[in-house]
Amino acid sequence: MKKLAYLILLLAAPYFSFSQATYPFGTILKKVYADQGKNLANATKVGQAALSSIQADGTWKEVDYADQSPTAWKPVAHLERVDDLVQAYTAEGSSFRTNEQLYKSIVKALEVWYEKDPTSKNWWHNEISVPQKLGVILVLMEFADKKLPEALQQKLIERMKRGDMVAKTGANKTDIAMHYFYRSLITEDKTLLAESLTELFKPVSLVDGEEGLQYDFSYLQHGPQLYIGGYGNVFLGGVIKIAGYVAGTPYALTKEKLTLLSKFYRDTYLKTFRSRYVDFNIEGRGVTRPNNLRKTSEKYRLNAMMNIDPEFNAFYENERSRIDSSGSFNIAPFHQHFWKGDYTIHVRPEYSFNVRMTSTRTKRSEMGNNENLYGKYLSDGATNIQITGPEYYNIMPVWEWDKIPGITSTDHAEDVKMEVNWGEEGKNEFAGGVSDGIYGATSYQLNYDGVKAKKAWFFFDKEIVALGADISSTNSEPIVTTLNQTWLEGSVASSFANIKKGELSQHKAPVASWVLHNNVGYYFPVAQNLSVSTQVQSGSWNRINLSHPKTEVKGNVFKLWIDHGIKPDTASYQYIVLPATKNVKSFDPKSIDIVSNNAKNQAVYHQQLKIFQAVFYAASTISSDTYIISVDQPCILLLKDKKLYVADPLQQQGNINVQVKHVKTGKIATAQIQLPDGANKGASKEVQLSFK
Repeated sequence: MKKLAYLILLLAAPYFSFSQATYPFGTILKKVYADQGKNLANATKVGQAALSSIQADGTWKEVDYADQSPTAWKPVAHLERVDDLVQAYTAEGSSFRTNEQLYKSIVKALEVWYEKDPTSKNWWHNEISVPQKLGVILVLMEFADKKLPEALQQKLIERMKRGDMVAKTGANKTDIAMHYFYRSLITEDKTLLAESLTELFKPVSLVDGEEGLQYDFSYLQHGPQLYIGGYGNVFLGGVIKIAGYVAGTPYALTKEKLTLLSKFYRDTYLKTFRSRYVDFNIEGRGVTRPNNLRKTSEKYRLNAMMNIDPEFNAFYENERSRIDSSGSFNIAPFHQHFWKGDYTIHVRPEYSFNVRMTSTRTKRSEMGNNENLYGKYLSDGATNIQITGPEYYNIMPVWEWDKIPGITSTDHAEDVKMEVNWGEEGKNEFAGGVSDGIYGATSYQLNYDGVKAKKAWFFFDKEIVALGADISSTNSEPIVTTLNQTWLEGSVASSFANIKKGELSQHKAPVASWVLHNNVGYYFPVAQNLSVSTQVQSGSWNRINLSHPKTEVKGNVFKLWIDHGIKPDTASYQYIVLPATKNVKSFDPKSIDIVSNNAKNQAVYHQQLKIFQAVFYAASTISSDTYIISVDQPCILLLKDKKLYVADPLQQQGNINVQVKHVKTGKIATAQIQLPDGANKGASKEVQLSFK
């Protein structure tokens, strides 16, 4: 309820006992108080616990003040307990509001913090986390019956002056500017207020070649590295929170910036959700943090967006219901390839299927601060397949990390640790996708860790066709393509064997074979060497992220992969994913025509939808029973009726010449296509064909 209390707070201002601040500081302070303060019951509970455990010298026995760890930094617990004390002391109606012992404990604990001045080896704690927490504490104390001693408050305000908001970019800029903003409210400094909001809202702009919000509405941080979650989530959280605070004042977010923020939130970030769970591809190194894929508080951010972006309130209402649901609540078909982020989202009411790649234009998923130690292959065409949402929730400690869903890689005897901190540069130029907003194709030319392959995904309504060609390696271990590695839910059925729980089995699956697990079917148009595992896998969060416990995590895992053998030369694969199906036998393989799958091109024609999708790795011709298509440059295209969509996965071409012959009529259409330029290189270009 406190998230909806802004208007009530403004109308009922007289009940606050804090001294009246000048406009607009008083107005904004009340909103911060309403947002940051706990409800009375929670405030009393946590305050009592903190008060009962604080020592006479203002410290807590269990807090290690000398710790300097880059993650899970222990001293921050001190400020969290101070916040608990302050919550109880400032909550309206709290019996602690006149408690002198509590007040003295707050003062003593803040004095101790100032004197000890704990520091972490991670600048983020020193320049973002601590100043923000101090800022919130000082704001809440503005609503106390008895204020902090002026000398102490001034010392803490000075201590907050850490971090350069002008020098930083993206989410880091927003984070630092936030505590500048808190400081401006406490000091009623209009110049600082304006400067902090300028910097805080500056990342709400499209950038090219920099960290932040991209022209394709992906989000990149730590160089050109996909971070729609993680840093993108932080960026959203900071901007939406502060925009809510200053709404209705002269400092409100401009209409132009609100439009950008709204589009990123609605059409990118929220599209990564399946119920409360996000795609593991968007979290970067955060994928190795417990519970990180489950976003339980998104409904509060949706409430805040309804306050600042009322034009889309119906949409936000639906999203709030959808995120609280495990079903297909009002989900519209959607397909988008993010040419700046090397990422594809494909959404249907029944499922989500997303792909993450890399290229010379982006960085691979990073290791840093001893997190994501084994995420070496997370950017090699990882596919996130979700029906209800929690398919991959907290599975990472037990994952076999060279069998990330969707990738083609070496099957190492043991998982291989990453060697490069903060994101390794991509090595391949060819990575991209074409989209008409509903359907599309995505392709990735793998060249990493001694493995080469041409991988493509063709997205329709009920089927995703995955093709691999020209697979080669000189590595001495087997090369495999993993279809999925997810928690085992129920039984596994197949057309060729009785798959039992707790077993690993290899199969020479014949043509038209299939496997079904947890309402996801995998159909094989050609014979494949398959391995299926339903065994118990074990590990720990500490193994993949040193800041977390060594406690064993284990569970049965469904794992399905294709074995290409040792040192394959021009190997290939074909499989069709049938999400949200209970009966693979109902699938009609004649609906999907796999036209080509070789080193030069890959193509699929959907008979019912009458959609032709193709990937050209070189100038070449593809012949099918419906179309004969020739191109003079590498490209990815989608043809539906007379509409042609073309994208350049190399982001190097200016023009592409395409010729399409309709086999049945003999008519030919030709087009010289001027491709998008500048920041839109790699975007899809729509062309209307004229057959003659």
